[in-house]
Amino acid sequence: MLRSSKNKFESYPEFCSDCGAILILPDIGVTVTCNVCKNTISLEDDIIGKEVTYSIEFVPLGIHTSGKRGVDKGEAGQMDNDRECSKCGNRGMSYTTMQLRSADEGQTVFYLCPKCKHREVENS
Repeated sequence: MLRSSKNKFESYPEFCSDCGAILILPDIGVTVTCNVCKNTISLEDDIIGKEVTYSIEFVPLGIHTSGKRGVDKGEAGQMDNDRECSKCGNRGMSYTTMQLRSADEGQTVFYLCPKCKHREVENS
């Protein structure tokens, strides 16, 4: 349940409605004071009796999400028709790029041969 009213933004009961920090419930007392912005929240009005629910969805092994890293075995990517596979000699390899190192260094290029599925990595 989101709460709002005189607060700066909507938040769940376990977060401060002024700054968004996680609230630490006291051992005794009826108010919670945010450790970051010192906002005071009444346990009776804003927290006690409120139900917060959430769900976790697990992705089965072998299924990749859109946030995947690296190159999958069947991933096409862009084609570099001039690059030759070092294993089978096929001309033309697909590639993807990622910034794996710091921003002031070059990107990493992952090549995949569509014929023999051989992988090559190049740091530029």
